[in-house]
Formats: sequence, C-alpha cells, structure tokens
Amino acid sequence: MGIIGLEKPHSLTQSLWTSEQIRAGERQAAAACGMAMFELMTRAGLAVFEQARARWPDARHWWVFTGSGNNGGDGYVVARLARAAGIRVQLVQMGDAERLSGDAATARDHYRADGGAIESLNALQDAPDLIIDALLGTGLSGDVRESARCHIQLINQTQAPVLAVDLPSGLCADTGRILGVAVEASMTLSFVGLKPGLLTGRGPDVTGRVLLASLGIQPRLQQTPVASLMHWDQLRRQLPKRRRGAHKGEAGRLLVAGGNAGMNGAVRLAGEAALRCATGLVRLLSHPAHVHLLNLQRPELMTAAFPEFDDWHWSDALVLGPGLGRDVWAHDLFEAALKAALEADKPMVIDADGLWWLARRRDDGPLTDNRVLTPHPGEAAMLLGCKTSEIEADRLAAVRAIQQQYGGVVVLKGAGTLIADEGHVRLCHYGNPGMASGGMGDLLSGIIGAFMAQGLTPFNAASVAVCLHGLAGDSAAKDGGMLGLLASDLFSPLRSLINQDDEHDNKHLDPDACR
Repeated sequence: MGIIGLEKPHSLTQSLWTSEQIRAGERQAAAACGMAMFELMTRAGLAVFEQARARWPDARHWWVFTGSGNNGGDGYVVARLARAAGIRVQLVQMGDAERLSGDAATARDHYRADGGAIESLNALQDAPDLIIDALLGTGLSGDVRESARCHIQLINQTQAPVLAVDLPSGLCADTGRILGVAVEASMTLSFVGLKPGLLTGRGPDVTGRVLLASLGIQPRLQQTPVASLMHWDQLRRQLPKRRRGAHKGEAGRLLVAGGNAGMNGAVRLAGEAALRCATGLVRLLSHPAHVHLLNLQRPELMTAAFPEFDDWHWSDALVLGPGLGRDVWAHDLFEAALKAALEADKPMVIDADGLWWLARRRDDGPLTDNRVLTPHPGEAAMLLGCKTSEIEADRLAAVRAIQQQYGGVVVLKGAGTLIADEGHVRLCHYGNPGMASGGMGDLLSGIIGAFMAQGLTPFNAASVAVCLHGLAGDSAAKDGGMLGLLASDLFSPLRSLINQDDEHDNKHLDPDACR
C-alpha cells in the first residue's frame, strides 16, 4: 500500500487537495478498480494498524476513539486488527453505536463478531500505551460540539502517544484552522492525498509527523489541486549555474534599501544572506547615520546613503523594506526606490515596512507583476484591511486575495509558508519554531532578491528561497537546537545547501515507497 513520509517527493506528495476532492477521488478510483468502498476502509485501517505497530511496537494497551462517520469505521478496523494481535483494546464510540450506517456499521459488526466490546468514556481503565484518534473525519467544518470536546480533552490530557486517523479530530482539513479544540497527535496518517490543513495554519501544531498512505489506488481527481507541495530535491535544480570562467558581474547585482536609524541590522542581514546565496555584488542603501558601520564585519558588502544615492540603474534586482521605518526619510526612500524599479521594470522584493507603505497606496491598484511581496500574517491583514485572525483562519484564501489585489507573487510567511502567483499556489513544509525570531524575514527577503538578481523569475526565486530558508533553519536547529536560534546562524547552512550535489540530496529517497 505504501507509506510515504513528506521527505520523499513521490507523485502522491506533489499536490494538495480539499477534503471533498479526496472523497470524490476515492469513489472514482474505487469504481475504476472495481473495488467496494468497504475494501478501501479496510485498507485504511490496516495501514493505521501497521504504522502503529511499527512506531510503537511495545504498546500493549490501546484506546481507540471512534466517531459516527467513515473515520470511525477506520477505527473499528484498527481495533479489530489490534485485538487479533493480542493487544488489549478499549474502544469508545462517541454517540450511539447502533446509529452507525453504511461501511462504518459493517466495520462495527465485524469488530463485535470477533468479540470486541464498545465501552463508554467513563469505563476507560488504566493508562494506555497508545491512543488511536478516529473520532472526527475530514468533513468537519463548524466548531467541535460539546460531546466531541469531552473526548478530545481526555485524549489530550492522557500521557500517551496519539496516532490520528487521516487528520487530528478538530482540525479543519482545508484551512488548518482549529475548530474550537483539536487532538494533539504524535503522528498523523493521511489517506490517498494530502490536505492543506495538515501543513499550514495551526495544522503543524497538532499533527505531529505526517505520513501518507496511498491505499493502493491512484486517485482519479478531476479537479485542479488547490496547491502543490514543494520539495528541495526538485527545486534545487533551478539554482543558477555558473560557467567556469564566470566573473562577479555575471552573478547578479542586488540593491537592498532600508535600514533607518537604529534598524541597520535588517539590511545587513538581508545583504549577507544574498552574498551567501551566490549573488556577485550586493550594495546596502541605508540611513547616513550608520552607513559607514554596515560593512565593518562583512567588507564584501558595499554601502551607500540615501538621499545622496542616485545610481538606481546599477542593480539587477531590488529589496525594499528591511528596517525601513515609517518616518519622512522612509517615505522618501520608498517612493524613490519604487519609482526607479517601475521605470526600469526591475524585479523587486517588498518586505517589512515596505509593505506598510504599499498598503497606504492601496487605491493605486497593482504596481507590477515583476515583484514579490513577503508579508507575515499581521502584515497580510494590513494589506487586506482585516484582522490577523481572519488571515490565519484561511491562509490559502488570504494569499490568493493579496495576490489578486496587489498582483505579482505573494509569500505568506508562517508555518506552512504559501507562495502564490496569478495561477498557482505552492506550500513549503520545511522550517521549525526556532525560526520565530527577529531577522529571519530579513534573511528571506535577501535570499529571494539574490535569486532574482541571478535571473530566476519572481515565482521561482520565491519558491527556491522559501524552501532554502526553511531547510537552513532546520539544519541550524539540528546542530545547536531550536531555542535561541539566530537569523545569522543560517548563513553557514545556506552556503552548504546551495553547494550540495544530487547524490547527497537523493540518498534518502526510496523509489519503491509507493507501489
């Protein structure tokens, strides 16, 4: 059947689908294969059981929580297989087990026929070694009801690992929003195709490790996927190549504009990140108060002061916004840089306070498609004139809305960073919580600018940069730990990652992972 970890870029992990698309695809694929839907449920339960045994081989007492839909039916299959393997099983049905219908009722009957008992929540005894969460399926859209809330709270209060069936109960499969309360899983085994809610929004907070079980069918999904999942193994092929006789002028020139008084570190971080990503020449354009300090520890960076600077044609790409500020000086720099980029159709990144100034020009309409906007959720809310909570409630809708209103490419940062142009959305699953620290966004803007200066399109530059940035953060966290991770800790892994060869990248791939 095949269990695929997200680190393996198999065809089944390339696309993200809504829950309704997956349900329709399952029916179509089963019909095409002449397979009854109960057979698909049996395969799902078997996949969960086998993964549970492989991951927690010493667990001899399981709690299995089942709901009223097909997700609950999967749970009955798991419970029956566990009992057959000599595992002590206590199964709790949320609601009336006699009211189950269809395949879920069939799975219940098979479990009972093999001697399995259905218990009440109050009857649970002793601490389990493992909990199987099969309470709520992918069809949940409104807030969790009180009856389910009680079950979920008990699961979360119990000191045992949790394996979620398809997705943690209480998590919205399509948006990653927590619907009041959600199971905090140690591992989630998703079926047939990946859902965006597993990988963005609050999804990463509650899913644990995400695996995908193909169930032995090829999904015949008629609709277009809502997004695609990015894999560094594939994206790294887009990294700019250098000929043996190359000189620095061929490797791109990047201008980083910002660094108001007291905020010079932002342009400094963005500039060195660009250098570490192989940009030939980088110039920092900042406030006169500290321009002479910016390259003391990194002499490879060139500097200039605004408003004296007038060599706007020098660079191949522009990063506008790191440490920019919101005073008169910042306004003048923003307008001058924007005007120069527009006149030359120069690719540009607008970040940080550059987005604040951009939002104030909302009525002016889209500026140009030759740019990348990089908002975090708060900045995204500012761009759309809404609340941050509205952005986080549906990040896919938010990134599309910003792109439609402002044009170009939009990078909505956060867990499960999203990248959107007019026709596509990509999701990055790399990165870690340690990267929630000052300066990380400045690094990202410099990396995107670096690749645009070297000739990549805005969409490809953003995609490569976001994945590289996340992987560099993962590498730095692995070496020294997540807590206390600094933006500057990523400089070394950035350089290392862009120099890795295919043999290193592919050593973990398993071409036979899904058959």
